[in-house]
Amino acid sequence: MQGVQEGLKKVMQNAGIGRIRKIGERECEECGSTVPIMERSDREGNVFEESLCLSCETNKTRSRFPDKGELLRAKAQGFSIKYEVVPKKLLGKTVSEYQTETDSEKLMKNTIADYIMNFGKTKHNSLILAGQMGVGKSHLAYATAAELRKQGYSTMFIAADDFLKLIKSTYEKETDLSEKTIFEMIQEIDLLVFDEIGAEYNNQKGEYESWASEKILKVTDLREDLPTIYTTNYSPADFEGKYGAIQGGRIVSRMQAGAKRIVVEGRDRR
Repeated sequence: MQGVQEGLKKVMQNAGIGRIRKIGERECEECGSTVPIMERSDREGNVFEESLCLSCETNKTRSRFPDKGELLRAKAQGFSIKYEVVPKKLLGKTVSEYQTETDSEKLMKNTIADYIMNFGKTKHNSLILAGQMGVGKSHLAYATAAELRKQGYSTMFIAADDFLKLIKSTYEKETDLSEKTIFEMIQEIDLLVFDEIGAEYNNQKGEYESWASEKILKVTDLREDLPTIYTTNYSPADFEGKYGAIQGGRIVSRMQAGAKRIVVEGRDRR
């Protein structure tokens, strides 16, 4: 003990500190904690009074560093930008340039505009844009993600087929990306656009079909209560025919949870 005291004494001497003693207490104006009032003297005999709230100082230090949630959000934003796959024909597309020709197309455009304007505040978390090919579902879905990204949200546009390819790429030894990380990021993204669900592969019976439906189900499960836009040419019955009655039913159920479904009719603009 004496050795420790001597060592502490030398440290204080080297730092120019003479004597330290507690002379009272006070209440911190910010947090209300009881803070000791200390008096210290230097080697020249000058006396200083100090009273530092360690609790407030610790909080100030922590505030200068991002918390775990902010770091995860930043990671998800980087992931979404790096791994999204947008067809060249969609790049730069906006909601305003989409020209409607049918009542259902007008409904789709108006719904999308409202979804962007009131993102996170609409009664429905998600949208299902269903209907035949070439009516502009992907156009408006992409435009939504692009506009919300400009507003600072993390968004990702990816077709179901490209998503499955991304999952399969993690099975290669050369990549640092893992399937676990992909699903963690999918769950953190503010808005996921899952394009052309149901058209991701030809109806291959067997192990691949089971594997693919399992991964798609996991996406819909993770995004059940989170803002998601699905585009598809399939009806609920088509999903059951493609993925099986049980698996297809689960996928449809999770897609429709908290979602507004719009069936779009019009001519094929492709």
